[in-house]
Amino acid sequence: MKICIIGAGPAGVAMAKAVAMEPSSDLDIHVYERNASAGGLWNYTGKDKEKVSCTVPATDQRKARENSVPGIPYVSAMYEHLETNIVKDMMRYKDVQFPPECETFPTRQEVAEYVRKYAATIPENAHFHYNSTVVALEKQDSWQLTYRNTVSNALSTESFDYVILAQGHFDLPYIPEVRGLEEWNATDPASIIHAKYYNDVERFENKTVLVVGNSASGIDIATQLTTYAGKVVISAASPSPVADILIDNVAQIGKVDEYRVADRSVVTVDGETVSGVDYVIFCTGYLYSIPFLKSYTEGEQAILTTGEHVRYVYKQMFYIPDPTLINAALPKNIIPFPFAECQAQYVARVISGRERLPSQEQMMREYAEEVAVKGDGKGFHDLKFPADAEYCNHMFELIENSKSDGFVAEYWDEQRKDLRSRTGQIKAKRLERIVAHAQQLRQKHEKFRLLRG
Repeated sequence: MKICIIGAGPAGVAMAKAVAMEPSSDLDIHVYERNASAGGLWNYTGKDKEKVSCTVPATDQRKARENSVPGIPYVSAMYEHLETNIVKDMMRYKDVQFPPECETFPTRQEVAEYVRKYAATIPENAHFHYNSTVVALEKQDSWQLTYRNTVSNALSTESFDYVILAQGHFDLPYIPEVRGLEEWNATDPASIIHAKYYNDVERFENKTVLVVGNSASGIDIATQLTTYAGKVVISAASPSPVADILIDNVAQIGKVDEYRVADRSVVTVDGETVSGVDYVIFCTGYLYSIPFLKSYTEGEQAILTTGEHVRYVYKQMFYIPDPTLINAALPKNIIPFPFAECQAQYVARVISGRERLPSQEQMMREYAEEVAVKGDGKGFHDLKFPADAEYCNHMFELIENSKSDGFVAEYWDEQRKDLRSRTGQIKAKRLERIVAHAQQLRQKHEKFRLLRG
């Protein structure tokens, strides 16, 4: 039996390890990764990302596109000075530790190296194909996967029985549709930026920058900008889900209702006006997309429509009309590494036949019940704590009869749940130190750099 895993990022390597550790001897596992090494999103692609842009607005994955630049095949959302939002003891995989010298909140470089370290623990029956970009995936009698070797430019096609989609969902930016925004972008496209294309503060020296969104990236980028920009403003429709923190030298306004490029001003829903805006950075998240998928994209049971969520998935993973198509780590507000391992232990056992999925009718009933509770929009994949811990431990219930061998993830005991519940508070304290650090850099007009120690 041939299994394909698309992506060697945090979720992909977790899936590869669990499937490779199944006692079945007939599993032929292949992992395709466009980068030169494991790491996925955590593989930083450099400052050239500033040359790339996307459709504005971008609210539907069927229409939204990244505006490609010759010589830049893809870019990662990682920026130059970035540390995690999750403490390392919570973030880690099972039985693979971050180095002791690594601080509580690791840097992007440390996380990328850590994922590679984990990948090195995967049994050799998982074959990794690096520098391999998937260009088409189509279901015929079996799955037909076409990929391009980015070194030789050669195209190849392989057949598979199962496909695990682990390409991630931080690739296609979401930018809301707001009055005047399209006109502003047409007039001055270089001034409208999504967080995916932010790298550092250099180009914003002494400029007025509006940051739209106050979640993790919005707070972090706004804080960095205070060191070098002339004025920073955050626009948010609701309180931050990350931390209740006031950033020195950052003005806070409500949701923007109109963009006026003629005088470079914005007007909020409350009637407040901010003038002289040089740049707008949208920290507004991403659309779900599977750009290479050629099957199950049309009709009533299409796996995606606008891209607000992935449709018809059982347990947030198995595409019910064809459960040989599996999604890894779709949910939001989770701890991705251990979450992916919890999913992987169940996926591996289903693929090998040691566990069986319910009937299609039963899976569809459960999916309908989940939609009834969460809705069929952006909230469908939201598993904010404690929902993420409950979900992970449910995965153990699903493998109750097959835990004696194969990969078994780390159970979320009370100690682990307690740390999870405190992660936001710990990061909020950390943010206070970072804000003070940024204030010191601003006084010396120095560009932002990470606070270590």
